[in-house]
Amino acid sequence: MLMVLHRYTQLLLNAGIKVVVPTILDELPHDPRAFTQGLAYAQGKLYESTGLNKESSIRQIDSISGKVENVRQLPGHFGEGLAVQGKRIVQLTFQSNIAFVYRLDDFSIVDEWPYDGEGWGLTATDNGFVMTNGGSELLFRNRCFDLVRTVKVRRKGMPLHWLNDLECARGRLFVHRLGDRYLFEIDPSCGSILRLIDGASLIRSARPKGPVDVFNGIAYDPIGDIFFMTGKRWPVLFKVHIPVDQCE
Repeated sequence: MLMVLHRYTQLLLNAGIKVVVPTILDELPHDPRAFTQGLAYAQGKLYESTGLNKESSIRQIDSISGKVENVRQLPGHFGEGLAVQGKRIVQLTFQSNIAFVYRLDDFSIVDEWPYDGEGWGLTATDNGFVMTNGGSELLFRNRCFDLVRTVKVRRKGMPLHWLNDLECARGRLFVHRLGDRYLFEIDPSCGSILRLIDGASLIRSARPKGPVDVFNGIAYDPIGDIFFMTGKRWPVLFKVHIPVDQCE
């Protein structure tokens, strides 16, 4: 009964927002032990952050074969979102209040950036980063990771909580919400929800085994206009095309 009520409430809250379905272009193997917290794309490679205590890591993945090419463990921390900025990778931690900065080529740690609150999702922009912390706010940071501004995301006037991994693409933000089947396409200037990207077909194909193995992880190849998507402990990583919003 509670599940039915929850779904009905979601339908009401999403009513009036345009929904689009992504086209699956390819399916790549994905480590079913990887508790995906963040995903990024750069120079033909995918970079992934995995979470859980004693299992957190940062990984380099071939974007054509899905093969894991490099792994660095993150002992003592719970890994969260990550982003590639130039020749650096920045990886958040859940409750350690530290972002680790790695060299892109060899995963050596070159810096540690402190921040307040929890770390959830992270993406790079031209001027810095956008971060989430599980609430309803998008936290905009500069290249030194100083907080510049915050933007609250609302749906039907109500704060949209549980914002998680995200990607900056086509001048917009594509944001996962923990446990939700939809990606939220958001205007970064004001937090307005522009469209919903329905991930139901990806979830059905991945066949998650447990309730915490949710839809999470998004990266974007701007040259091919291709999105990469997966989930926590999913055995598959999807290459998909999302239709361009005709209002762009």
